[in-house]
Amino acid sequence: MNNEILGNIVTAAVYNLKEGTKTSFIDEGGRGPLPRLVSISVGQDLSQIASKGRGLLPKVGQMKAAFTRAEASPYKQHKPYKVQTAIWRVEGTQTYYYGSLGITDARGHITKDNGDMVIFQTADWKRVRVFVFAGLADPSRLPQNLADAVRYIRSITH
Repeated sequence: MNNEILGNIVTAAVYNLKEGTKTSFIDEGGRGPLPRLVSISVGQDLSQIASKGRGLLPKVGQMKAAFTRAEASPYKQHKPYKVQTAIWRVEGTQTYYYGSLGITDARGHITKDNGDMVIFQTADWKRVRVFVFAGLADPSRLPQNLADAVRYIRSITH
């Protein structure tokens, strides 16, 4: 997939670890499609989540968040307006991680995913760049889409 297409389907935000916390991150700019405050748990802070399907791969973390009343986003569709993803390491890298975004459905439960890929770029889990690629989490094309998305991110951040 070329960079022009990827540039048209990506949104990004930079989250910084909130002072005095271990897992709370805040988007100071407030411009991304995800909630301004998210919880990202990695390593020993990671709570247990079910292992099914792709879940059989070793997870490095998870992200969970809920939109406030004032926030607007295409992902804020049904109460209680939550989003989440498991986080896996992108193979062959030390600073790139990915997941597929799950959002609240009409019953108030988190769906398995909505088809959007989330890529986390971080060296230390204190400052995290979060990229959301609309429609790229298709399981049949995941390896190629993931490689293309990481290549695109490297091209715009280096």
